[in-house]
Amino acid sequence: MFTCPVCFYDKMPDAASDYNICPCCGTEFGVDDELMNHAQLRQYWISTGAKWFFNEPPLTWNAWFQLSIAGVPLPYASAVTFGGPTPSPNFVLCGASPREPAISSNPYPDLAEAA
Repeated sequence: MFTCPVCFYDKMPDAASDYNICPCCGTEFGVDDELMNHAQLRQYWISTGAKWFFNEPPLTWNAWFQLSIAGVPLPYASAVTFGGPTPSPNFVLCGASPREPAISSNPYPDLAEAA
């Protein structure tokens, strides 16, 4: 297994070269990294939501956890703990994107205001 130099996914089936594509961030090495360096590609991937690229993500995969472990400065405050449950791949981090507002955890916001 290999580690992607863009998103730090550590289970790439092939090395980051020769037109191989990272299943996590979708970087095609030898193409995408011709015009932008790995840090720029990483910043773009983060700014677009750090979404899984190919098929379904692994059951316990979490982009923000992956980046935190790699020491990447994230666009928000984060806390990483060990020993607890891993968020599901559908985990939504409130306010994760500096471009999107925080998502309310209340599915019925109109009822909360009426009370």
